[in-house]
Amino acid sequence: MPELTALWGFPINEQLHLDTHETVEKIQLDCGKGTKELNQQAARIVVKLTLHGLEHYYQRPTEIVPLPPTMKKAADTGIKAVMGAIHLVIKQFFKKRNDEELKQLSLYIQQMLWTHPDKNEPHLVFAVHEALHSKAIELIEQVRTEKNTDAYIDDVIDALCELVELAVANYYHYPTDKVEMGNMSKKTADLGINQAEKGIRKLIDKLLREVSHRQLVELSYHLESMIHQKPA
Repeated sequence: MPELTALWGFPINEQLHLDTHETVEKIQLDCGKGTKELNQQAARIVVKLTLHGLEHYYQRPTEIVPLPPTMKKAADTGIKAVMGAIHLVIKQFFKKRNDEELKQLSLYIQQMLWTHPDKNEPHLVFAVHEALHSKAIELIEQVRTEKNTDAYIDDVIDALCELVELAVANYYHYPTDKVEMGNMSKKTADLGINQAEKGIRKLIDKLLREVSHRQLVELSYHLESMIHQKPA
């Protein structure tokens, strides 16, 4: 049996997949020819990828497990504000990148693109360590076979919060570590990201402690759809 790498990620549409590859190729070939259009194009691609992430990390789960109206309104307002801030940061971030940094970032984005071999469906993914992969599979099985959610809900919340931490690392910390940012800009961006992460963790904890077993089972199928493996 070949060694496998565990992945976590969501599908993107074919057009975005093609546009991303084309943008990466253009950056690698045309960077350094005196145009800043490539920086803007890269920012637009990352904003679109972020919107796909929002659909799978927030919108779809809250359709499966509906929030109470007051809580939904507050959560939607918070998410809208966070996404607006993230999109602004993305545009400003790419605007200031030099040619070499833009090339590095484009290759980083490219290596996150993966096509599911069975479904032939493009995804945006990142690697997860085997312990978390195994834990997620075990918890999904436990959710579907054991109705007493109190027995495992803490473990489910911990696993999801760890995935959030990994997502923040892969979507924010790793790429920003590849470039030079002013201390003030980095601190401001870090603060915004940290606040967003705390808000998401709080929402996960509150949401999952109030769901029924049936809703948790439904949610498990959505989470399972984002667990993948590929040959190492």
